[in-house]
Order: sequence, then C-alpha cells, then structure tokens
Amino acid sequence: MIICSRNRPHYQRVWRCAIKLGLVLFLTGLAVQTAAGQTNFHTIISNGTASNRLNVVFLSEGYTNGQFALFLTHATNTAAILLTNQPFAEYQSYFNVYAIAVASAQSGSDHPASAQFVNTYFNSSYDSISDYIITIPPNASGLGKVDALLDTFVPMADLAIMLVNDVVLGGSDGSGKTAITSIAPFSLSDIPVHESGHVLANLGDEYSTPNPGYPDTEEPNTTRETNRALIKWTAWISTNTPLPTPPTFDYEDAVGLFEGAHYHTTGWYRPKLNCRMGSLGVSFCEVCQEALVLSFYREVRPIDLFAPANTNLTTTSTAALNFTITPLLPAGHELNIQWLTNGTAVTCSTNPVLTILPASLGNGTNTVTARVTDLTPLVRTDTSNLLSQTLRWNVSVNLPYVVLSVPRWLGAGSFAFRVSGAAPQGFIIQVSTNLTNWTPVSTNQLVNGQFDYTNQTAASFPLQMFRAVVPP
Repeated sequence: MIICSRNRPHYQRVWRCAIKLGLVLFLTGLAVQTAAGQTNFHTIISNGTASNRLNVVFLSEGYTNGQFALFLTHATNTAAILLTNQPFAEYQSYFNVYAIAVASAQSGSDHPASAQFVNTYFNSSYDSISDYIITIPPNASGLGKVDALLDTFVPMADLAIMLVNDVVLGGSDGSGKTAITSIAPFSLSDIPVHESGHVLANLGDEYSTPNPGYPDTEEPNTTRETNRALIKWTAWISTNTPLPTPPTFDYEDAVGLFEGAHYHTTGWYRPKLNCRMGSLGVSFCEVCQEALVLSFYREVRPIDLFAPANTNLTTTSTAALNFTITPLLPAGHELNIQWLTNGTAVTCSTNPVLTILPASLGNGTNTVTARVTDLTPLVRTDTSNLLSQTLRWNVSVNLPYVVLSVPRWLGAGSFAFRVSGAAPQGFIIQVSTNLTNWTPVSTNQLVNGQFDYTNQTAASFPLQMFRAVVPP
C-alpha cells in the first residue's frame, strides 16, 4: 500500500507490485534492444545463487538512454537504504540486488492533475486527484512489460521496485511483483521499505483512516482479537501491559494491542503505537520484524552448500569420512550447528565440518545429520520451524572384519581356531610373543564367511599369540 503518516489523508490502495530484493555489487551489465530502446541489466549486489537468495530487482521508468547512470545511482542508493533497515540489515547477506534499465522516450511521469503527459516505457501516471499515487496500467502496456522483463532477466525475482524519474513525492504498491516510488528523497527512503513489508511478509497497513469495502482479512500485524491468550503476537506482550493498550507515552515502546488498524478506527488492533506499516520515518515494530524474518526463511535455507553432494553413501574403506556444510551468515549473530550420528548428538561438535571414522558408525545403514538453527531474538514464534534446517546423509558401511573363535586342542602337538567375518580381499594370520611385533604366517580366504586354521606343530609356536588382520 502507499505510505502515509497517521495524519496524512489516505488514498485507496490501487494495486501492489512486489520485487525480489538482493545485494548486488555493481559489476556487470548486459544490453539488449527493446521496441522502445536499449535495456541494460546490471548486478548491484551478489551474495550467492539466486535459488537460495531473496532477489530484488529495480526497474527504471521515465529514464531516457542518457540517464541510465543516474538510474543506477538511484537504484544503488535505494538498495542501501532498504538494507540498513532492520531486519534487512541483519540478513543483508540473504539478498541479491539487480537493476534493469529500460529506456523511456521522455523523462518523468504523467500528471493528469496539471495536464502534463510524457511518453514513458511503462506508461506510469500520478492520480488526477492527489497527484500522489503512482500506478502503471495492469495490462500489457504496463504490468505485462514488468512481468516480461523479470521473466527474461531475473525469473526468480521476489520483489521488484520501480523507480519513477519524477521529483514529485509519490508511489504505491501494485500487483504481482512490483512496488512503485518516485525519486523524491522522502519517497526513496520510505516507500520501498514499507512496501517490502507488504510484498515479502504480507504485512497489513496500520492506518485507521476508513477505506470502505477493504477486505476484512487479518495480516500478521493486524487483528480483531482481544483475548490475550489468542492474540497472534502474544509472545511479545508483557504480562503487565494492559489490553487494549492505551496510546500514551507510558506504552510508547511496548508491544501491546493498540486500537486503530486495517483502515478502521475501532475494532481492529496493531502491535505497537508506531511502526513503519503505519507511520513514516520509524522502524518496523518487533512483530513486523519477526514476520519479515520468517518470510526470509520461506525463500532461503540456512544451509547454503554441503558436501558430499550425494546424500546416499556407501563405504567399504576404513578411511575417515568428511561432512561439510556452509551456513549462511547473518550480520550480527552466528547460526547454531549440531551434528548427530544415528540420531545421537555428537558431543562438542558445532563446527561446519564433521570428520568421522566409518568403524565408529558400525556396519549397516547409518545416518549422519547436520541441523542448523537460527536462534535470533528477532523471532519468538516459529510454528512452522522455518528457522531450522536438517540435512541427512544415509551412510551404508560395509567394512571388512574378522573374528577369532572356537580355539581347539587337537592333540599330537596341534591346535586350531576359527576365523569368521567379512574379508573380500582375504586375511592374514599373524603371530607374536609380545603383542608388539607381529609376524605373518599364513594368508587365506574366507569361505562362506569362515575359515578354520590349523597349525603344523605346537612346538613351532611356543607361548605365542595369534591374530587375523584384513589388508588395507
């Protein structure tokens, strides 16, 4: 929805556009031709593969061919503003940011209120009454062009932000993946941040100005519930905070139940006295930040890379096995890592690498598990367990082994014992008098899993010990 302060007249929502946000280092550019002129694609911030990042795309509207550098400056600066707001600042490594510069024939946007019209690529226009709400046609001449560009350049886009090269304050949310803002300083600093709450976390407007006919659907930050136990953000409400919460200075910093939200003066409630979803120039409240972090984890998994890539392994070697994960790193805290083998936690193993001997797992089917959890204080309620990811390897261990058993005295100076187990490469009988130095005396193969060894004469091996070993 458009951004307005509580004392600013509210204009009815026209449409919402979303853009997928990402950090991009301004490194590359790709130029193609469109019917209206040249289109350039740039990466502003690149933090990783698009499949495991939130991808934000800036679109140019009302910028001519000669103004592409200006557009990239505006896009880069706006991305920086967005990513310094919490919780984006904490999770900026989870974002990629891109820019698509498409040329318009003329600069600016239409202003029907003053009979000013220009020829632009997306056919944007301010509204004719307030000269504040900016929209583009919902058909092929506007929104259809947005979809086509995103499908071509960033098909995994999550949020699109259209920058309108006009200095008159204004903007709106839209439909699909695009939010719209003019380049007026106040627009760039507030509208993209507010609209990201709508697009990414489905946050609701906390305005109390009536909007007849607006759907009575609750969002994560709006409710009609007054029963403390049933309020969706009850985990954030202190037991000594009265409900409903008086809109006074005493509760300015408290999370509670403040009346006035969802375009209703009464009967609808918001979590905090002031929040970015209802007031300009303030931060997201705790409840909205939690909803945004949860929305990040709906698109991004905390384990970015892992090895071995094959999660079904078979080993017949005694050599150590290495398991590695690469967790994503928020800006202000670490992610918790726990390794488990066959469901049992590995003591003191919280590193991204686990080295383990197959023999310690044992022959048969085993599991090695890495569990990564974000214990951020920004989230108190995660009913869907979005902040945790479990990665499991199935490890089939089939190591050769031999066991000595059934010792027998045969008489006439002879004895025997049985060797059993699994030794595809055979085994070696060794003898020692001190358990330190061992001498091989026989190499054999198991038949049906066993072999009976008989000495030549007991006199040849006085007071000696025997063992069977499998060659490496």
